[in-house]
Amino acid sequence: MNKTTLTLLFLVASSFILKAQVSKQGFDNSNKDSWGYTSNIPFYSKNNGTDIWGKLSKANGRIDRAFSGTTYIAGRDLDNAYSESVTGKASPEHILMFDTVNLDGLPAEITFRVQYVGLDSGDYIRYEIAYDDDTEWDTYDYKEDIFKTNQNGRYNSRGWEEVKYNIPSGHEYARMRLIVYQNGNAYLGFDDFQIKTATLSSKYDAIEGFSFGPNPTEDIVTFRANVVLDHVAVYNILGREVIRKDGHATSMDVDLSAFPKGVYIAKITAGTISQSLKVIKK
Repeated sequence: MNKTTLTLLFLVASSFILKAQVSKQGFDNSNKDSWGYTSNIPFYSKNNGTDIWGKLSKANGRIDRAFSGTTYIAGRDLDNAYSESVTGKASPEHILMFDTVNLDGLPAEITFRVQYVGLDSGDYIRYEIAYDDDTEWDTYDYKEDIFKTNQNGRYNSRGWEEVKYNIPSGHEYARMRLIVYQNGNAYLGFDDFQIKTATLSSKYDAIEGFSFGPNPTEDIVTFRANVVLDHVAVYNILGREVIRKDGHATSMDVDLSAFPKGVYIAKITAGTISQSLKVIKK
């Protein structure tokens, strides 16, 4: 294995050993707002604030405030002359597109908040997820309707409702877009978007005095601590347990020599404390 490959493996391992990886967008211009996004239609407020698409830090009709922080994405009467002039389309959809996130094969969870007041059968809200790092949306891997109905009447959410989707392990990338069509005097709010990968440790102090290595390894990985380690379980990127070892000692060796090269997740348990980390078999 050449020096470049070893360097890349080291960088991958180093970047992964982190607390739960969270990319978040709460629209508050905070340093926590790390999940980049774009809109197919530039944000606007037209007709004395009756046609709205964009950040808002005050009430939007019966939507009093942001779910968290001070700012959220507000929508009202989106089928308007301005949105049509920008897109060149009659009755255009308004779309928020969130940047690709590198999952490194780990399971992840996407969550965000939605509130709507006064939607009807002509309106819809949905989101789509693609497991790639492309920019086009000709295809996607998952779609879910947040609001869609063929029934008459006006419909409201129960306040800020949470939307949640679990991404299974085995995907290197994920990206998402939110698609909205709305016409007339209804009110929309979107806030607190985040994608969180499986919990991993950036500091090996959850278990007292914990350390491990070498990583990457060709065969043996040794786990050590100042307390008794009860179990070590190793999983492949599909989430299948491939090794389980009970040790009841302050040092435990795990032999990966019989397994293919790749990325594995080791879960170490000491008493009631568990922590997980990435191990690379080279």
